Amino acid sequence: MTAFPNLFSHFRIGSLNIRNRIVMSPMETHLCNAEGFVTKELINYYRERALGGAGYITVENTAVDPAGRVNDGMMCIYNDTFIPELKNLVDAVHAVEGKIVLQLSHAGREALPYFTGTGTVAPSAIPSPLTKEMPKELTIDEIKAIINAFACGAERALKAGFDGVEIHMAHGYLVNQFFSAESNTRTDDYGGDTSRRARFGREIVEEIRKKVPADYPVICRISADEYTETGLKLEESKEIAKILERAGASAIHVSACNYASAFFNIPCYYLEEGCFIHLAEGIKAIVNMPVLSVGRIQDPAMAEEVLKENKADLIVLGRSLIADPCWPNKVKEGNLDDIQVCLSCNRCIESISDKKLICTVNPYIGKDERFHLQQTTKPKKVLIVGGGPAGMSAAITLAGRGHDVSLWEKSGELGGNLRYASMPPKKEPVKKYLRYITKQVEKNNIPVALNKEANEDNIKQFAADVVVLAMGAKDVPVEINGMQENGALTVKQAFSSPDTIGNNVAIIGGAAEGCELADFLSSRGKKVSVIEMRRVLGLGLVAHPRFHVCERLRKQRATLIVNAKVTEIGSDYIVISRRRQPDEKIEGFDTIVIPTLHQHNTELEPMLQSFVPEVYTIGDAKEGRTALEAIAEGVEIGLKI
Repeated sequence: MTAFPNLFSHFRIGSLNIRNRIVMSPMETHLCNAEGFVTKELINYYRERALGGAGYITVENTAVDPAGRVNDGMMCIYNDTFIPELKNLVDAVHAVEGKIVLQLSHAGREALPYFTGTGTVAPSAIPSPLTKEMPKELTIDEIKAIINAFACGAERALKAGFDGVEIHMAHGYLVNQFFSAESNTRTDDYGGDTSRRARFGREIVEEIRKKVPADYPVICRISADEYTETGLKLEESKEIAKILERAGASAIHVSACNYASAFFNIPCYYLEEGCFIHLAEGIKAIVNMPVLSVGRIQDPAMAEEVLKENKADLIVLGRSLIADPCWPNKVKEGNLDDIQVCLSCNRCIESISDKKLICTVNPYIGKDERFHLQQTTKPKKVLIVGGGPAGMSAAITLAGRGHDVSLWEKSGELGGNLRYASMPPKKEPVKKYLRYITKQVEKNNIPVALNKEANEDNIKQFAADVVVLAMGAKDVPVEINGMQENGALTVKQAFSSPDTIGNNVAIIGGAAEGCELADFLSSRGKKVSVIEMRRVLGLGLVAHPRFHVCERLRKQRATLIVNAKVTEIGSDYIVISRRRQPDEKIEGFDTIVIPTLHQHNTELEPMLQSFVPEVYTIGDAKEGRTALEAIAEGVEIGLKI
């Protein structure tokens, strides 16, 4: 019996019979082709998540109008030519006993005119907070045409075999723009009070109802709170929800935010898990239709509690199912240690801006090798040198395919740079992932030798068929006048010994690791100054966490200096140089932290090639890597050997 009886109970929305309460969120993938047609990669992606046990899949926002495409990665359903490929997607999901719902969308003023070739439209001529483009105010006839486009989109979804549709009425897209007084200042029947601003969304539901069976699921996704000063708040969204219910909506999916509050829209690790649950709870209290809750719900126990306390009827997972499509099955079977943890780093969100979806911890997006790893017919003795993310992911993949794998790590613990990445505040997801991946090394019975540094002699004695060098980069301190004689620390040294650091700290270099170290030390009561030679702090982080870490540093009253280069380090001072300004000496520091360059570490490879049949260098040892690149490279070599 499952430990989560509510989460794995059956549920129904109209004609849609759902095997559990887990719904996959509609998240853009850019896996369709440039014209918006379904591809094999897209089918693989959704099929794997259906196989993974989700109650139903919600396919990403799909354009009902070519002028409403937000970019060339947005799927389309604006004419009948899209139906055959959409049917292939539906059939693939149904073939593995999955259920699938299509989200219908129009971006309104958030569409990109350089891509669509037409100007943007909106309820009112108010610029997009993101693109700053001035949209054209829709006429009544144009409004009616878009309402009809949504209805025709739903009819096509029905013909393609989808089990239901979801109307995208959230996140600053066109329907949300009509709902909100912040973006809708019309004075006709589609603007004014809440009821009139809700008319556009209401009429979309009513028109869809005319084209689909009475019990066909029509789900509405709303932003119950836009998290802006003049935008929608929960109380007004309750009114809108009741209007949509009376119009014929089957269920309501409660999200939050718009483009002006985008740093909160897809909550990264700086925001609390379950941060939008209270909004779903508020809507559920006043409607009789099912309510879906979303917003960084990663812990199965939290999902179970939401259902048990009747705060929502269904739990929507987005990035957790990108990271691990089998999250539902693993939870149901009690294999919680085997869940590949989402880092909430939002690399996935960054990736779809101009290319296909990728994930830091899951390099198999759009492929299906993950769940059907081919066993090797020629097992080899493989030595992995280095227990960081590249080395561990290579070891796990190789062992999973049947190779005889051993792993050596020169330090006393596994993890490499992930250990330091897990130390700053709010980085619990990285800690969880580190526990996960080390557990997988253990579960695959991979012998691990800690405190063992590899050299030519002991590798020769080991007599491996294959050696994978993943021992990380050489960290070389950036040369600054006075750094050696005045005892400057590196970032890793500062992370490793925070209690020995003085109270007034200068951190030279305000990229990702510098800002995270500053947050780490500030949270311990240190007075921190960050000096960055570029004009932006936190480079190397995705925009969402970069915004939040900078806000945290400001609230902690850290001194943040940009466009400044440190030219000299003294015993308790630094000298900074700014363009067109005289040099400035800043005194009173107890500790000064300097950045390091991550240089390749490939010296062993040519030595080994004379007696090891196959030698590969991966990860930071080959070239500076992000965690995403290191994990992917480890898996890639694991599939190759």
